[in-house]
Amino acid sequence: MHYPDNKKFHELLDRVQYAIDTNFPVCLYRKPFETEVKAVFQSTRKVYYASDFDKRGFVFAPYKSGESPVLLIPDDEVKAPFTIAKIETAADSFPSYDAGKSEYLELVQKAIDTMCSGPLQKVVLSRKIEVKVEVDIKTLTVRLLNLYPSAFCYLFFHPQTGLWIGATPETFMEVVGGRLKTMSLAGTLPYEEEQEPQWSEKERLEQQVVTTFIKNKLSAEVHDLEISGPQTILAGKLWHLKSEFQARLSDSTSIKKIVDLLHPTPAVCGYPRDLAKTFIQENESYQRMYYTGYLGELNKGRDLTSSFYVNLRCMQLFGDRVQIYVGGGITSGSSPVKEWEETQNKSRTMMNIL
Repeated sequence: MHYPDNKKFHELLDRVQYAIDTNFPVCLYRKPFETEVKAVFQSTRKVYYASDFDKRGFVFAPYKSGESPVLLIPDDEVKAPFTIAKIETAADSFPSYDAGKSEYLELVQKAIDTMCSGPLQKVVLSRKIEVKVEVDIKTLTVRLLNLYPSAFCYLFFHPQTGLWIGATPETFMEVVGGRLKTMSLAGTLPYEEEQEPQWSEKERLEQQVVTTFIKNKLSAEVHDLEISGPQTILAGKLWHLKSEFQARLSDSTSIKKIVDLLHPTPAVCGYPRDLAKTFIQENESYQRMYYTGYLGELNKGRDLTSSFYVNLRCMQLFGDRVQIYVGGGITSGSSPVKEWEETQNKSRTMMNIL
């Protein structure tokens, strides 16, 4: 993108950079397949929370369901067109980041052994990759928007959360006019030129667990529930299995109630959920913070659109380094080595923009 041809966008990007430099909350984002970006600015450093979902703003929620999401209150909103340009990627030429491999393999094997001897059916295990690199926020943002037009792309900064960037393929939920849309997304295979993915029983089971969980949670709270899929979709260089849900909310059901019922789904936690939560808490060697949480627009009123996305394919930015977060669903049919390779493949989404 050359500055003279995209002046409005680059002026917006300069303003976003200034907000970050002066420690004011800001979020720049683009919804899937849209041709313009939007930035919301908060004029104070005050920390707000979406505890009751009764305010308008941009939500940034942690993985832990008991913690309230941070809420960016938009005192100003600016939009700018963005024309996608083809750019080169070099993720395959990055050095192999194998730190923590043996620990992750042991963790996956422990999860498999637990599932083979007890009621736990699925658990999502994750890790973080630290890369020493000088961070140029504006360059990363432009690369992100160019590389992933089908994802929800965002740059989020708040003094409470730090600086995050991501391109997530997964909608958590959308509500407009009293109608709900959501999806179950699970199962991952790398993209290979001119080859269709061959799904194993392990990936199909993993996806079905998520679909059944969402169906059971929604059934008592909605009317006219419709489920389609699963279908195969491509997100970046990865194949996934996706089922879609549509329904009408009952008069007594709020957005907050649906969020509380669904988050975290088995797609980012596991099933049964409480057992998976406990396994993750006791065995993952770090805190996920906002990875596998959700983020997006919150609008008060049933006739307005609220849309949230699962915070996947993301990283946290620091001045001289980044932390990339990756994970995968483990079932009794998993292979520790293949699960490690899956996280390596997923890391390329963020490696590509470095």
